[in-house]
Amino acid sequence: MSTFTCVIQAESAAHRHVSDLEQRLAAHHENHYPGETVSVSWRPIRPGYMYTEGRQSTSSVISCSIRHSTTRASREAYMRGVCDLWTDITGCTDHEIVVSINETEPDDED
Repeated sequence: MSTFTCVIQAESAAHRHVSDLEQRLAAHHENHYPGETVSVSWRPIRPGYMYTEGRQSTSSVISCSIRHSTTRASREAYMRGVCDLWTDITGCTDHEIVVSINETEPDDED
């Protein structure tokens, strides 16, 4: 199973739309890796506890651990899709999204 860990601002558009975001992240993952499940965990940060350039941050950090290797082209397409769905739902800009992917070895039962 691949996993998403999403660090978001409490009381933000992302926080208000976690259900929609979770559904779209799972569908996006399924489109790229058919038959592979994904879990999503949320880490809301209270206002005043996350900063960018000395100001209250409006960013979201989306980290995905994928259970197999990828190519550069597939990672770029995957990450672009995450940014697109995030901006569609939250109304934020690409400058407010940090997306990372790390590749991990499949579990023995995979």
